[in-house]
Amino acid sequence: MSTTVYRLCRISLAFFGLLPVYHSIAQPPKRLADRIAAVERSLIPYVPVAGLKGWTIEERMKLYKVPGVSVAVIHNYKLDWVKAYGLADTTARKPVTTETLFSAGSISKLVAAVAALKLVEQGKLTLDAPINTYLKSWQLGENDKTRQTPVTLRMLLSHRGGTSQSAYFGFTPDKNPLPSVPDMLAGKPDTDSRPVVVNGVPGAGFNYSGGGYLVAQMAMMDITGKDFATLADELIFRPLGMKGASFAQPLPSSLASRLAWAYSPNGWFKGMPYLYPQQAAAGLHCTPTDLAKLIIDLQNSYRGTGKLLSQGSMKAMVTPLAPVSDGFFDEQIGLGAFLLQQKGNTSQQGRYFEHTGVNAGYLAYALGSVVGGNGVVVMMNDNAGANELGKEIRRAVAQVYAWPGFLPEPLVPISLPDSLLNAYVGRYQRGPDEVVTIRRSGKLLTETINNGNSIICVPIGRDTIALTDYTAKAYFSRAALGRTMTEGTRLGRIDSLRLEWDKMPWPRLAEGVYLPNELMRMGRLPEAVEGYRTMKLNVYQLTYMAYDLTTSRPANLPAAEAILALARQQFPKEGIVYTRLGDLYMLRGETSRAIDSFREALKLDSSDAYSKDKLKALKSE
Repeated sequence: MSTTVYRLCRISLAFFGLLPVYHSIAQPPKRLADRIAAVERSLIPYVPVAGLKGWTIEERMKLYKVPGVSVAVIHNYKLDWVKAYGLADTTARKPVTTETLFSAGSISKLVAAVAALKLVEQGKLTLDAPINTYLKSWQLGENDKTRQTPVTLRMLLSHRGGTSQSAYFGFTPDKNPLPSVPDMLAGKPDTDSRPVVVNGVPGAGFNYSGGGYLVAQMAMMDITGKDFATLADELIFRPLGMKGASFAQPLPSSLASRLAWAYSPNGWFKGMPYLYPQQAAAGLHCTPTDLAKLIIDLQNSYRGTGKLLSQGSMKAMVTPLAPVSDGFFDEQIGLGAFLLQQKGNTSQQGRYFEHTGVNAGYLAYALGSVVGGNGVVVMMNDNAGANELGKEIRRAVAQVYAWPGFLPEPLVPISLPDSLLNAYVGRYQRGPDEVVTIRRSGKLLTETINNGNSIICVPIGRDTIALTDYTAKAYFSRAALGRTMTEGTRLGRIDSLRLEWDKMPWPRLAEGVYLPNELMRMGRLPEAVEGYRTMKLNVYQLTYMAYDLTTSRPANLPAAEAILALARQQFPKEGIVYTRLGDLYMLRGETSRAIDSFREALKLDSSDAYSKDKLKALKSE
């Protein structure tokens, strides 16, 4: 581990060892060492559980298979501490330090929005003029929608421009030269991009668009005559001392040497950090300290003391413009920032702005309170399990630092007899191939969906549990055994489980009755295949299943072969079947069979660029 702290302190772990109950900290511990230790040992589920011991960062990194993590915590408008965990490079055994850089993914959009608002303050852009007013190198195509309502910078920064291209997937470092911004916007060949067009109604509502941010980037570049990396450096990074932050693609050698390696279980991932010339959408590299400096300055801007933006600009940034999601949090979009507050919140203290970033092999969270000066940045070199780990870390920070209105109220378990808890244990069928398994965990229960991670379930009443991955209850039901004169209806064994918003209960599965995915994991492939045959899945469901089986870690190639054999029987004229067979044979080292499969895929679909590339590579070996 590497740690940077901003007060002299003596490390002590005594504090959190005495902390038995969530939400019992009215104020954060006075000693910095105790605050750090408390966060490290209090990772919690979405809904806290009173009396439940927290997980440690190391435990959860191991569970989620995340190599490296770096965390920066903001308290009282200051950087309270930064600490790094795990490895930046698992091959070289290079540890993450507080100076390690990560790809920030879509947090780039938050930074780009700040740059745009700075140019608005300088009078070079306006939020509500048609964006084509500023575009010189490329123009956003006009259509009936834009002629009625022109797309503006305000719309683009709030994902309300109706623009296409939700995300960009980057390039491996051997891509040289990288495509230009005008070429990517136009969707020219060799850019791996479709043209950015307006296919929604401008201003009508939220529709996430990385393409919209690339349009905004083009406008900023055209109006200033500067490349985006230079512009962001002048407007944001230098004024705030964000020494590790850069939009340069690729990074200069001085920063590249500090970059954490990228890790991902996805089958398409090439095992290296990718390049993102779509800079405003996804191209930022930085440390958590860099992002924490930006969040603090934005928080100061809200109270009129920031270095970058005026109070008016920051208030515009956190003004809700459209709803995004509706649940425990009312999530809305502002200018470059997602806005969170609990449903029904009426206090400024309970408002937060945030952005998540996901790129190939990286995931990051940046979150700050609108008032009060609280926040956290978490950056990781994994883009799979890191999703849950990052959320658990920020919940730990929220709990230890007593953030108002951020966490749900903790669940308080009731004590049920072992006989009753044991009666709930079993397997319940939620869908044709989805099984929910309930198990005992002391006086609590756990829920596992298919082969996923365990989710804590809390007994809150007889035959009633509360879930901790969402604010929801579920109810066990019992079979009726008939009526008697003295006892009325007699209830027997638990026969189903129902989530509170589901109309239909999930029937309990009898011992020895297994769904296809269970049979697959048990190695009973012929039975599993027959199960999928009766489900009448379409070709894309079958081939995606095979893809998942071949790219999961560890891969299950026999199961993938069995599924593709079924797909070939049912869909012999679908090219995607042979493409996936080609992938399978490549993994097995059966080059001749792989070539035959990719040829068959192209015979059925001559536009299949993936199979063309694979065939070309195989023939050159």
